Amino acid sequence: MNSKVLLTNLALIFLLISCGPSQEDYDKLLNENKNLLEKLEECNNGAEKLIALVNKSYKEKKYSEAKRYIQLLYSKHPESPKNKEFKKLLPTIEKKITAERKRNEAEEKERIRLANINNTGMWQVGYYVDNFGEPTKEGYIRNTNLIRGSFSNTATQDSKLDVKFLISNSRNISIQLYEYAGNNPVKAYATNYYSVSVQDKEGKRISLTAKNYSDRLTFDKKASRKIHKVLMKGGNLKFRIYETDTPTTKYQFRITNADWYENAYRILSGK
Repeated sequence: MNSKVLLTNLALIFLLISCGPSQEDYDKLLNENKNLLEKLEECNNGAEKLIALVNKSYKEKKYSEAKRYIQLLYSKHPESPKNKEFKKLLPTIEKKITAERKRNEAEEKERIRLANINNTGMWQVGYYVDNFGEPTKEGYIRNTNLIRGSFSNTATQDSKLDVKFLISNSRNISIQLYEYAGNNPVKAYATNYYSVSVQDKEGKRISLTAKNYSDRLTFDKKASRKIHKVLMKGGNLKFRIYETDTPTTKYQFRITNADWYENAYRILSGK
């Protein structure tokens, strides 16, 4: 019994109605059609059929299908003794579904990484020069274009700010701040301390400290590693910086897409 038979009977009902059948013939055909529907339902969603589908799907490692058939069995046949057995099996199926999803996500991430193996996004690897202007083997990562932001103090509000990252390695990260989007970074004639808040692409926030004793804000090893981890995640990042002694002096900027930093770091570290 299948859907084609059902459609044939429905067509006959329509034909009989149009030809003006007797009530007895009409009721008989309706009853037959009802029986056909019940048999079709049993064929598609019978307890034995669903149990067989659960076992088949699980054996073929189609865990999402197995879960769906278990739920359908419970819904259609709550009296089935197999429900108790399958209920115990569900946690195992859920774990396998989760593991499969994570594996697929990891494979897709790796596929994308390999497809973009030479893509460094907004980052570029450069090399310091010696006293003769010759490149050395000591490299660093910087942002290709200056990052835009704003700064405020007692003399100005929300003025233009440019930002440059200088990353020698995961333990040595500095930031240069260019007020009024000028050509000279903020300098310190004594050591100045700063409070730095960073929000990663997932919205997680971390609080750090930095100091400026030359022309850049320098993070210690621990803070540098934390920023490095945030950059490795990529995505949209936010930075808020306050000068500790004069909290009215504050800087803020956003990296709209830090993706592919990990590729730049791979090139820098020669891995």
